[in-house]
Amino acid sequence: MYIDRRSVMLQFIIALIVSFSIESFIIFVEHSALVSGFSLSSFLNYFSFKHFLLLVIIFTVILYVLSDETLKNRTLSFIYKYRIVLSVLVVFVCVIFQIHGSSINELNFFGLKHDIILGVSRQIRTDEFNVNTMLAFSQYCNDFAYFSDIVRANATDMFLIYGQPVWDIGIVLKPFLWGYLFLNQGQGLSFFWVSRLIVLFLISFEFGMLITNKNKTLALSYALLITFSPLVQWWFAINGLVEQLILGQIVVLFINFYMNTDDYKKRLVSFLLMAFAVGGFILVMYPSWQIPFAYVFAFMAIWIFLKNKSNFTFNKNDLIIAVVSLLLVSVLLIHIFFNSMDTIKILMNTVYPANEIFNGMGELSYFLNYVPSIFFSIMPDGISSNVVEVSTFCDFFPIPLILSFIVLFYQKTKDKLLCGLLALYLIFVVFYIVVLPDFLIDITLRGHVRNARLFCVIGFIGCLMLIRSISSLKKLRYEKLFIVFSILLSIAVVYLSWFSYGDYYQTWMLVLLFIFYSIFFSIIFLSSSKKGKNVFLIAIMVLSFLTGALVNPIDNGVDVVYNSEYIHEVSKIVENDPNGLWIVQDMYLNSLIPVGAKTINSINTYPDLDRWQSLDPNNEYTDVYNRYAHICIILQNDTKTNFGLYSPDIIHIYLNINDLEKLNVSYIASPEDLDLFSNNNITFDKIYEENGYYIYNVTYS
Repeated sequence: MYIDRRSVMLQFIIALIVSFSIESFIIFVEHSALVSGFSLSSFLNYFSFKHFLLLVIIFTVILYVLSDETLKNRTLSFIYKYRIVLSVLVVFVCVIFQIHGSSINELNFFGLKHDIILGVSRQIRTDEFNVNTMLAFSQYCNDFAYFSDIVRANATDMFLIYGQPVWDIGIVLKPFLWGYLFLNQGQGLSFFWVSRLIVLFLISFEFGMLITNKNKTLALSYALLITFSPLVQWWFAINGLVEQLILGQIVVLFINFYMNTDDYKKRLVSFLLMAFAVGGFILVMYPSWQIPFAYVFAFMAIWIFLKNKSNFTFNKNDLIIAVVSLLLVSVLLIHIFFNSMDTIKILMNTVYPANEIFNGMGELSYFLNYVPSIFFSIMPDGISSNVVEVSTFCDFFPIPLILSFIVLFYQKTKDKLLCGLLALYLIFVVFYIVVLPDFLIDITLRGHVRNARLFCVIGFIGCLMLIRSISSLKKLRYEKLFIVFSILLSIAVVYLSWFSYGDYYQTWMLVLLFIFYSIFFSIIFLSSSKKGKNVFLIAIMVLSFLTGALVNPIDNGVDVVYNSEYIHEVSKIVENDPNGLWIVQDMYLNSLIPVGAKTINSINTYPDLDRWQSLDPNNEYTDVYNRYAHICIILQNDTKTNFGLYSPDIIHIYLNINDLEKLNVSYIASPEDLDLFSNNNITFDKIYEENGYYIYNVTYS
């Protein structure tokens, strides 16, 4: 057998370069101080030769497979054919070893030895590890009840808001929570994280196949572009973003499947799954994304219908299937909304978020938020006080618009989908920027959509336009001219981004961005050929790794939540006094609910008005506490209790210690010495101390 030594050597050199680049990026992610203060000795100290060697072996094998056309085709065909089986295997292995992407290591207050497998936990992800994850863990302490008295220390709807695992028939509409019901906390968390990631990738791939006329290369590019976008990864476990993308795309895919099969068994299954996906989409309960995404997926559904209507046959069997499926889902939704009716009434009357109204005035700088996103993993601080809020899809604005106009008007391609997407994009841009009449805001529900969330959906449409345009793009004349144009466009977008985020950039970052986007834009314009699409896929792989792959850590287990002596002591107290009410001060406020501590100021997903009105008999502060809120309680003994609004979802309660009895507080977890607050009416008995954190038993005379 002849071996081309020069080819093998070239493959090995490429493997070395790629492996070194990946290991270097991982080092910068895990040790971000090196970015601003590089030290060769520190870099070499952090460099893992084991990781490097493993990467070299992996990429050498990959390059060898890709270099042999027969072997490449067999391998890719095998992966494609058995993608579902392989995905299930990945989920199974990850669940066994409790692999997840949660940043719960931020809860490691007491220095437990815990090594993250790869990447770093993110303090900015508090809504993930301190809210969503802690709420899920708390359900293990009350047999997964629909209403929990652990959260807020009062009956709290656990299913509708921040949907959590419950033993209720409605849980069939939330399949990613099923793992919690049958597995331990670590495995349930793993299933929640990994299954959503894998399913989003698979569904996006199938959706990409649909919009590219089954071009696997572009479908894979689309799946990577969506799954590992900055937006999806920074928002991965909260507000149902992943679920909306999965379920919305599923609905469109099953409409397409339904209209292209005459087998009524398959039609029944597909319509059932489609109806359940619609039900799950409704239950996300986050209007700022639900409303604009619903418009996008409704448009896609209409396109599918119009595309297939001439070949579609409809009879009474279809009517029966539709009625039965929709009836089943409607019964489930009615059951859920009946259970949660009181919750809904309270939510509808909150100051925040229910009564917020939005109308135009979106920030133009958001169109270029994708530009610095390649640095977000290594330098999340500085671009904004909250990098999560400025994350978006990488749609490479204004490339989707330029390509769409080239395809539709210059090359005169009749593409109804692309034309519709372009129209929808422009309509959304108008809604984002222009202040519109009240009646239009009301009938379109625009008033319930935050500007930043609306822009995220504009970015999603941009990604659809980009992939669809490339799939329809014919070879461009004057390719060298487009390369020059790409360089000039790169200068423009980097400059405009610098104009908005100048304080974030260092000189080397601007140079790197200019080079990166000059190459990237050129690749996009030259992607009409098969080879061009392959290069585009490689570029998207690089982008996905830089912008999303290491946003969240690769971690395993939940020992940092449960294994400290402090949490063991709390657990013992709860076991002996299960009805005792707790207040947590200056720690993550939900850190004790996983062991069942009924915490008054754990996340109030909706307000406990009776409780707070007991401290505010004149309703002086109703607008402050009538909201979704993280609640910080500051004890004082000199002034009367009062409330302060720190931000739209954070309130401070300056609580006079004599009002603790009104709240029936039994225990306080605090880093402060509360002995000095004891008086004739109230006594704080220190019952445990560790690492400067105390537990007090509160008694009243």
